[in-house]
Amino acid sequence: MSGWEPRDERRPRRGDARLRRAALLAAVGELLAERGPGFSLAEAAERAGISTATAYRNFSDTASAVDAFWAEMTGELLEAFDRLPPGTDPVADIRAVCREWVERASRWGAAAVHVRSPRGVLERRSDSFVGGLYARLDRLVEAAVAAGAVPAQDVRFAVLMWVTIFDERVVVDLTGTLGWTVDQAADQLIEALLRILGAAPRPCGELSSTTEHH
Repeated sequence: MSGWEPRDERRPRRGDARLRRAALLAAVGELLAERGPGFSLAEAAERAGISTATAYRNFSDTASAVDAFWAEMTGELLEAFDRLPPGTDPVADIRAVCREWVERASRWGAAAVHVRSPRGVLERRSDSFVGGLYARLDRLVEAAVAAGAVPAQDVRFAVLMWVTIFDERVVVDLTGTLGWTVDQAADQLIEALLRILGAAPRPCGELSSTTEHH
């Protein structure tokens, strides 16, 4: 048998291609956060440290690169939610999802604000990301209602309020403009959501010390 193994020879090239694409998408996110979509693919390539030709082998234009960046960020968000281990306390599960959401939105929220849709969340439930997000939040609210942790309610409204409170612009305002830590922002947004859902308030003193802010 020949010692030549073409698959092994190709693996580094595929791996390198993935790394270059990841670097390009990271650059797209940085430029998007800095000045919106008004940058060229060549600028993103320069920021990523790759050639313009390589950038165009990945994407046809800036818009397609921005779409890919957003698809990756939102896909990773839903995957992160799915990796959270379910517990026996539905309110604790809601808290865990919220905390994961804020942690991630604090990183890419400044870029995400430039790719928002003018259409409402409920109207876009047929969209891939919005539909996936809605389904996950819907299940969590339904579980909390079924367990008696929150009162029966219009789950559509509850999910809409959840998405509104955790809007990335709010996260950016809290962590960027106000200078709150991610934990401070998460604590306050979680408590705001639970009040809307009608969950019993946490006993005094149970709130994380990270909620103390200037």
